Amino acid sequence: MTRAVKVPFMLRYSLLVLSLLSTACSLDYQELAEDLDENTPAVEMLGVQLVSVENDREHSRVEAERLADFDKIYKRTISGGIFTEYDDQGEISAQGEADLISIDTRTDNAVLEGNIRFHSVRDKATVTAEYLEWTDSDRLLSGNPTGEVLLEKEDGTTIRGNDFSADFPSRTFRFAGRSSGIWTGTTEESGDSE
Repeated sequence: MTRAVKVPFMLRYSLLVLSLLSTACSLDYQELAEDLDENTPAVEMLGVQLVSVENDREHSRVEAERLADFDKIYKRTISGGIFTEYDDQGEISAQGEADLISIDTRTDNAVLEGNIRFHSVRDKATVTAEYLEWTDSDRLLSGNPTGEVLLEKEDGTTIRGNDFSADFPSRTFRFAGRSSGIWTGTTEESGDSE
């Protein structure tokens, strides 16, 4: 003897919808990504934390209100970014922040804009600006010719000026434009105010 089982309407309807979706929905995500215009991010994340690990230790951490990748134009933007770098002992070696960071994903060159603040624990110094550019291959940080950059040391000495550049390998900085202030240093430190 066979017995009929009464299946509730909502269950039948849900099963029908699921079966239609599973047979009719075969999205080609690669095709969708290729159809995006260059101003539409391929990936967008909100409230994100990126952690870089080297030799089983946290090397750096980036926290961002928004991160977006624009694959077609090789660009990554970080809005409301906070950056922390750690030394080999796990201690903070540098911290920074900016309203907007735009990175060329081919070269790792970057443009930083708005409320930029970068503090080096090793140098006991802070850089503050509204606009800076990072050239990764040369490890060079530079400001625009008319934009003001402020350097402050923990001992209270400061210097501010225009057309700033800092060469990280040689640990030197300079202002090619107008500058003012006093910078004290040791023979291991170098500051050139031209």
